[in-house]
Amino acid sequence: MKVAVYQMADSGDPVQNIARAYQAIVNTDADFFALPEFFTIPGGDFRRPYTLQTCLEETALPALEMFRQASRQFRGYIIGGSIVERDADCYYNTCYVFKEGEEITRYRKINITHEEVELNICRGTQPVTFETEFGKVGLMICADCISWEVVEATCAGAKLVFLPVSLTDPNHPPFTGHPVSDIIARKYGSTVIKITRVGTFGGKTLSSRSAITTPRGTYWEAPDAREHFEVIEISETAA
Repeated sequence: MKVAVYQMADSGDPVQNIARAYQAIVNTDADFFALPEFFTIPGGDFRRPYTLQTCLEETALPALEMFRQASRQFRGYIIGGSIVERDADCYYNTCYVFKEGEEITRYRKINITHEEVELNICRGTQPVTFETEFGKVGLMICADCISWEVVEATCAGAKLVFLPVSLTDPNHPPFTGHPVSDIIARKYGSTVIKITRVGTFGGKTLSSRSAITTPRGTYWEAPDAREHFEVIEISETAA
């Protein structure tokens, strides 16, 4: 099983961010291709200068069309990081999954942050897993991983768990390794694929790194906090 992880740096332009993701997807041979949280939206703080409606129109809807087009050329599952979704009067932080030109499923972030609450992003209500030829796959987004109610509902029985993150605040308490992924992988016997966004926030460099964690520990880690793309083969014994 091959997983493509795109630790993507913001170009400052949503058109370029989406185009770069498209080119990476269609030129990759893998079973899964995973992007970070809010990968389309320029700036360390994805909310400025965009309103949620502007984010939807200028970044999310073009990204959805890109997923649809790219998934007709990419043979595996596209795990679309996250983008803004609107349903009636609610905006959500949503991860879409596409394959062969079709939406397979979507997941709305449940454990939203206080910044998202202030922006009037709505809280999702349903954990999401889906079946693949590689086993059950679970979806979480960033702060979901520290809600054990969400973790339990998503990870129990899941062979793979995708975790797109943004970590847009450089004042986040420092940590080494991937302690939350470690706990989840060991407790549920899952392989956790964390895909982080990189760049700057308020002139400060973000320091998070993408990683794949199995019940045995860290299986792969991005070499640093700069843009990095890699296809990782995960053996059956490791996963």
